[in-house]
Amino acid sequence: MTKRLLVVVAVGLLLGLAGCGEEGADPSPAQQERAQAAGFDVDLVYVTEVDGYQAVAGGSGVYGDAGYQGIYASARGDDLRLTVERGSIDASSCAALPIPGATTADATVTCTRDGDGWRRESGGRQEYALTRGDALVRVSGTSADVVRSAAQDAHPAGADELEALLPPAPEIVERGDITGDNAPDNGVGAGG
Repeated sequence: MTKRLLVVVAVGLLLGLAGCGEEGADPSPAQQERAQAAGFDVDLVYVTEVDGYQAVAGGSGVYGDAGYQGIYASARGDDLRLTVERGSIDASSCAALPIPGATTADATVTCTRDGDGWRRESGGRQEYALTRGDALVRVSGTSADVVRSAAQDAHPAGADELEALLPPAPEIVERGDITGDNAPDNGVGAGG
């Protein structure tokens, strides 16, 4: 008996986000489903624009348990990591949160209040973190001014940006080797 096997190909397509869709556009049900299949809520998909940095192919995806991450790189080899999770940051939680990409994951994090966010530093890495509604938006990199600007400019992805970032829709693949218990038939046949 032939069963259908749902194959989800989780490939983040991040090749240049030149056009910005309308900010915070309502995602389609298909976009919501694709984000959920990739492990994050579609409303956590944020984007930013930074001169000299491009979105990295394959750098878009789940962060932590259910957050979102987008990675941007420069021609010099520097990277920026944009992460968005449910939560907030304040004086009591700031130093306990590690900075992505820090040379030592358990290095001490220093925090300084800056406007509506926090300048953070640890293990050779700079980060700017701020709360937007129920989302904690953070951008880390090597330049404090660049990460601050990128975090402040970060916004929910518009419909066109979502299309460029989300994995493709699941594909149904017919398999002739699936048996009644949904396990593949690995029989080798005579002489095998």
